Parts: sequence; structure tokens; C-alpha cells
Amino acid sequence: MNKKSFLAGIMCGIAFGFLSSKAMTENRSKFTSEEILHLIKNTAGANGKVTGSWIMTKPETLNQNSFTYQAYRGGITKIEDNNEKHFEFLADANTGEILEWSIV
Repeated sequence: MNKKSFLAGIMCGIAFGFLSSKAMTENRSKFTSEEILHLIKNTAGANGKVTGSWIMTKPETLNQNSFTYQAYRGGITKIEDNNEKHFEFLADANTGEILEWSIV
């Protein structure tokens, strides 16, 4: 093996590593479903006790207001004013922002 082919192999390996790393990070959400659920429970628990929760583990594609989001769907149950209330939400997987919040 000569120096040219060795260097060409090294350069190809570096380029492949860089491109595959970039592709993997672009497809990965900033927050995991567990992190989103933790944020939602902490926020919702400020004015009532959270007694139950769930979240989908994979984000879904959501088109809203001419924007496309990767969003986690989930829900919580909490006690407010001695009444049990059920809520569902959609949260942006990249920012953690609540996109939809509704009482069920």
C-alpha cells in the first residue's frame, strides 16, 4: 500500500464519519420523551397535584400554522380544587414548548 491510497482512505473515513455524525444529530430530538414529561409534570404540578401521566416514546410529525414540528403526545391527571382532571398535550420535541393543551 502506498502513501496516496492510505491518505485517500483516511480522508474518506473522516468525511464519512463527519457526514454520518451530522445526519444522526439532525434526526435526534433535543429532548427525550421522559425529559418532556418531567417538564410538563413540574409545570402542571405548580397549581395541583399530578396523580398520573403518560407519553408516547417516539415523536410524531405535526403540521400546525404552516410549520412542521416533531412532537410528543402525552397526558397527565391531576387534582385541582378537589376534582380530578385529565389533560392531553403535544410538546415540541426540540424546544419542549407545549403546542397543544386540552382537557379531556
